[in-house]
Amino acid sequence: MKALIFIIMVASSHLLLLEAKIGREFVLEPPRLPSDLNFMPSISNGNLGLTVFGDAIYVNGVYNGFKGESRRARFPNWLNISANIQGTQSDDLSQVQNVAYSMNLLNGYFQWTHRMDDLGVTLTQRVYAHRFYNRALIYEMIVERETSQAALTIELSRKPGAHSDAIDLVPVTLNTDDIEMVQATTREIENKEFQANRTRVYVAFSENFEDNQNLLKMEIGQNILSHRYVITMDAVKQLALAEIREILAQNQKQIFEKHCSSWQEFWNQFHIEVKHNMGLSQIINAGIFYMASSLPSLKSRSANNPFYGLSPTGLSRGQLDDDYEGHNFWDTEIWMLPAITQMESYWSEQLFSYRLNHLSGATFNANHTGYAGARFPWESAFTGTEVTNPCCPEVAEQEIHISADIAASLEGFYATTFDHQWLCGTAWPLIREIASFLCSRTELNATTGKYHIKNVMGPDEDHENVDDNVYTNVVFQKALRFASYAQSQCSPEIYQSSVDWLEQANKMFIPYDAAKDYHPQHVGYMPGQEIKQADTILLGYPLQFDMHNSTRYNDLLTYENVTRKSGPAMTWSMFAINFLDVGDKKKAIQYFTRGYEEYVHPEFKVWSETKIGLQGSANFLTGIGGFLQSIINGFAGISFYLDTNSNTTQMLIRGPTLLPDTSDFKVKGIKFANSTFSLHVRRLGQKNIFKCLQLGNQNLELVIGYSIIPLQSGSKIHFEKEKIIVRTTR
Repeated sequence: MKALIFIIMVASSHLLLLEAKIGREFVLEPPRLPSDLNFMPSISNGNLGLTVFGDAIYVNGVYNGFKGESRRARFPNWLNISANIQGTQSDDLSQVQNVAYSMNLLNGYFQWTHRMDDLGVTLTQRVYAHRFYNRALIYEMIVERETSQAALTIELSRKPGAHSDAIDLVPVTLNTDDIEMVQATTREIENKEFQANRTRVYVAFSENFEDNQNLLKMEIGQNILSHRYVITMDAVKQLALAEIREILAQNQKQIFEKHCSSWQEFWNQFHIEVKHNMGLSQIINAGIFYMASSLPSLKSRSANNPFYGLSPTGLSRGQLDDDYEGHNFWDTEIWMLPAITQMESYWSEQLFSYRLNHLSGATFNANHTGYAGARFPWESAFTGTEVTNPCCPEVAEQEIHISADIAASLEGFYATTFDHQWLCGTAWPLIREIASFLCSRTELNATTGKYHIKNVMGPDEDHENVDDNVYTNVVFQKALRFASYAQSQCSPEIYQSSVDWLEQANKMFIPYDAAKDYHPQHVGYMPGQEIKQADTILLGYPLQFDMHNSTRYNDLLTYENVTRKSGPAMTWSMFAINFLDVGDKKKAIQYFTRGYEEYVHPEFKVWSETKIGLQGSANFLTGIGGFLQSIINGFAGISFYLDTNSNTTQMLIRGPTLLPDTSDFKVKGIKFANSTFSLHVRRLGQKNIFKCLQLGNQNLELVIGYSIIPLQSGSKIHFEKEKIIVRTTR
């Protein structure tokens, strides 16, 4: 069944209402709610977030707790409201029959509808985090009835959960009767060296819920009753008030349509369309939605607040250890950011800005632990200092690859955008300090002339305190080489540093067993030892380490059978990409399917960190990021490279492969060098189609076989398995 929506569009200063159809791939309508409500949908707008029917609201950048006890500050979920007709039903949704639940991914809202046939009444409720008014959370209710011969009373019940132990609430007196306000202040600072005061947030409410109850009257002769409840939250009191007043000055339909319009603008710019596999299509769209909703608004009534990064479980979670406390890890740069860049490069810029804005915390961390430069903490939150849970000090001490991961991600973003201004304004200030730390953390063996990295933990956290973890050494090498390149482009006068960085990179010890033609995970690793997750196989993708195809294949064969079966979802996505690259399509399909089928809860396509049935994080964006990479960089065959010799970048499309159990798929909105493209991968016997949707401000040329074609907007090429290169020109 297809529903109808209205989109607001502005053209020639006139407001036009256009009708559009919503396909099933954008609407999730399960027959029942998940048994574990942790796997209800996340509703966020990059500034505020919540889990539907949950007990918490979270605010971008608001943390409470000292050092390793820091975590997202939980605000009661004042938007957790349910309505019922007085005397006819329970407000406990688990006890109510004939309720239809719907998560609308296209327009970004959750809705539930209760049809009461005996009364001829339909009660519809929905919640959303407004994408344009991004300080606002909104609940709406509509009661429609066929006969109006009697008055009805509608009870609104609010269940915000227990009082929060993270914030103190103080009422704020306003010279108005229509808005209530409280001032919320966190109870503990994170680090006294970097945070002088506790964080303050003002919360405005459109009405007073006395004892968390409210009553509405539907009079005789009245067939429709609509009501809304609005909450706004911001550190600036006047901004929270201005936003709620502006919303209340407009009717319910106007505000809702503006929200829907914002989401549709996003989907028009980026979309992965899959044919003849509705289940996979819904999982893809849900994954994109849950990730995008935790990122800043692209257009908003007021300027976005500084963004505080993307936690593995997003903005809608963060109180629990299983939520990773709302902290930032390597997950952001390695697992999520490549897919995010394709969705919207501005979001990736904001994630890097978070790192740059907290560079002082990283330099403090390096100095505090006896090293030079910037050592980014394994977990960071408000101040950018180390906030790893006290349970696991060895992780903070040994997983030093995170700083090099950030550097590798900087290179990947530059290879995709070729934005020289960003390179020198954002990447260079970060990479020069990271490189300084990396050099200070390596040790030169005078006998062999090789640099070593001792006492570390790689991505495989089952092996701690090892020497020369191969992933760590390779990502150090990659980071130092990019630092040398960035220096040549941005600060060529400091030549000596560049020489030192390049020398260390070229002399980095890379564990390799020539007899078995594979890379041991670390010095002393014995084949057959179980590991937690993808580690060595990441050398091929995403690190693009130069090696023989046979070596890469042997790495995959060596580690596929010793990786924990309960490992996190993104591990299998990386196996899928790497097996595709070495030409083993059968194994690639096997791991692609494994990477999502066992981790996605069926009702609202919410991801779990571990296999369904095992304890783990909910709304696991890290898994989503790996999954989306397996489509974009795996089956679509898209990759990006920086050629430091010619000072150009290129997008390579190599042998796209049809997604399993589909007839074709299309990636629309591929980003490269400020231009956008689409790639249509079609069934055997039909040619694939690559198209330049919009050429940006850089000259690009397409190379296929012996042909070199200057690109322009609208350029299109049909191809089969030929390699396509799109490259910048000097």
